[in-house]
Amino acid sequence: MKFLSVAFCCFLASTSHAQQYLIRYDMQNQQTKYFKIQQEDTIKIKNIDLRKNGRILLQVNNYNPFYWNAKVTAFKTPVDEEVGYGDAFNPFSVLAGGMGDLMGGLPKLDLPKNRGELTHDNLDDATYNYLSTVAKYVDNYDDIQELSKKLEELQTAKLQLTELKYDILKKEANIKAEAVNVVKKVLNTNELEISSVLEIGKNYNNKLHNSLDEAGSLLNSIQQQQKLVNPATVYEEKTMKEIGENASNSYKKLERLKIAEGANPNLLLDEVAAVAKLYKEINAANFQFSYAVKNEEDISDLKLELYPKPDMGSKDTMVQYFELTTKKNIRIRNSVGVAFSYFDANNTSYYIGADSLIRSGKKDLFTPLLSTFIHFYAGKTKGVKWGGAFGFGIPLQGEKKDINFLLGITGAIGKNEPILVTVGAAGAKVNKLANGYQVGSKTRETDPAKLTTNGYGVGGFLSVTFNLNNLGIGKK
Repeated sequence: MKFLSVAFCCFLASTSHAQQYLIRYDMQNQQTKYFKIQQEDTIKIKNIDLRKNGRILLQVNNYNPFYWNAKVTAFKTPVDEEVGYGDAFNPFSVLAGGMGDLMGGLPKLDLPKNRGELTHDNLDDATYNYLSTVAKYVDNYDDIQELSKKLEELQTAKLQLTELKYDILKKEANIKAEAVNVVKKVLNTNELEISSVLEIGKNYNNKLHNSLDEAGSLLNSIQQQQKLVNPATVYEEKTMKEIGENASNSYKKLERLKIAEGANPNLLLDEVAAVAKLYKEINAANFQFSYAVKNEEDISDLKLELYPKPDMGSKDTMVQYFELTTKKNIRIRNSVGVAFSYFDANNTSYYIGADSLIRSGKKDLFTPLLSTFIHFYAGKTKGVKWGGAFGFGIPLQGEKKDINFLLGITGAIGKNEPILVTVGAAGAKVNKLANGYQVGSKTRETDPAKLTTNGYGVGGFLSVTFNLNNLGIGKK
């Protein structure tokens, strides 16, 4: 596997005398892979056994540099506390901020257009000139409507690109591919050099400025010519008066656009430039974070903290630990909880039948115990921690409260090991048949209690206990 990163190449060159390792962490699927570097290739390994003079590069992929800040802490002893990550969210409030009001589109006109039926044969000169001007106004209004639609598309594209820029749920390839699609859809190209951006934006500006000026001039002509026609004359189911009123009302709907264009003659150019700027930022961004461990550090773990930048309005932090050696110190924990023991002898009751034969029956399947343990296991920082446990338990019911001695295999679960599950062998006093008696044997005894005697036996147990010191730790 080749590495094109210049920083990574420099890292390798500066540490060629020592063994080099790479930790590659993908934020999207939260997967970690370990590699050993040999010349220009990498070999995937299960764990890093960092020895003195070992060198490590931590590489975080699909890391959004617009949203996250990162901090790496190196530990020389196993990490005792593990902090999980909260649910990070996309900053939709940030996306909306600074976008301004979307201009919105213009309504359709309720005016007749010249469809080739407008001739002098059926109209007098004044009416013909009046309707010809109305037809020109409708065509001009259509042009303005298209430019208004384009303005709305540019504003929407700006919002979409801003959302992509701060997206922490998508991979880098998906973000950049979607950015290309957004820009191509609104500008018909993603080759956004300065010259092309200026040309596209100025062309839109000129069309909008000229169309708005022409709309005002045409409406003025319509109002003047309306005085020369019969207001009751009907054309395409509308009177000349209604046509004039509709034209005046439609022009009023251009007011917001006229104000925006008057306040900023480069309205559309600025929107094109904003879209181009966002696209270039996304396209040029390196969605990767790298951290090189210093040469002199003889460390056992790396802690990666990712926290939103101040203007994101979020305080959620993601934390990930990376083990750098398989040789961990033994961790010792004590816990308290409940265990369930099983002894075959205690599960059986004995009685004397009418025929003086010894009979057997079933008792409770298990005995609940209040138990405490000392656990010992490897101090790794993720997954279930396997080890051993020794403890004792006191029965919670029954007449006899003989201590049960417990020895087994334990699995520590969760951040800071708050829950420990243990299974193994139990030793305690049990009731056994005495004097060579067996089930089915004939006896002269009349008291079943005289058939058995107490003695130590071996059974099994299952326990769920809790590390009370670390309960509730896990998120800071």
